[in-house]
Amino acid sequence: MRLSPRLTIHANGKQPVLPSETEACVTGIWDDACRVRPTLFNGRVFCADAISTDGIDGHWTEYRRAFAQIRRPGLFGPRPLRQLAVCGVLFCPQGLVLARRQRDAAYLGGFWQSPPAGTIEARASTAADSSTNIDLAAQILAEAEEELGLAAENLTVGAPVVAVTHAKTEIVDICVSLTTALPFAEIESLWRRSSNREYEQMTVVAEAERSDWLNRPDLIATTRLAVEMMAQ
Repeated sequence: MRLSPRLTIHANGKQPVLPSETEACVTGIWDDACRVRPTLFNGRVFCADAISTDGIDGHWTEYRRAFAQIRRPGLFGPRPLRQLAVCGVLFCPQGLVLARRQRDAAYLGGFWQSPPAGTIEARASTAADSSTNIDLAAQILAEAEEELGLAAENLTVGAPVVAVTHAKTEIVDICVSLTTALPFAEIESLWRRSSNREYEQMTVVAEAERSDWLNRPDLIATTRLAVEMMAQ
């Protein structure tokens, strides 16, 4: 879905109460995952209840619920969680910046995407249990700092472009354009010096190479669609 530059995202709903059997399933999936990856954190993430070109309404929920749905699609039946994520399509002077996700990542391991990207989550400045507007720019700038070591002063955030829903996981990616005057070599250096290991490799794609990359099967569909729409 193409989005309006004036898109607003509002948290005005409440986390639903799950049937006891579903809650037990969520707990089992989460506990098993935590035994393998003890660093998993059950924070608060935003899920969309209604999406239109101009606005998204939704609610905050526990991350463990969204995680369980990724592991077991269809867990919530006819009312799946539509976890919202923000994805930056990052351009530097040399071209489009791409990064490959760690191969053992819980979601889309080994795929290339335009970083940064991440779930819209309740941060220190966000009250997770009250109605609030979601600041997309603040979310993507926080992801850029965490994933790439890129400070907000080095980035220009554009308007939202498109919302892409993943068929199996129901995750909804909101794509925004990001530009920086920093050369790719400096971006890569900042990333290597950061402590985040969301990605295992980075590259930059010049305009002449872009069509080949957009046809690769290991490029996340969200990145492909967003780049194509930005070029129109």
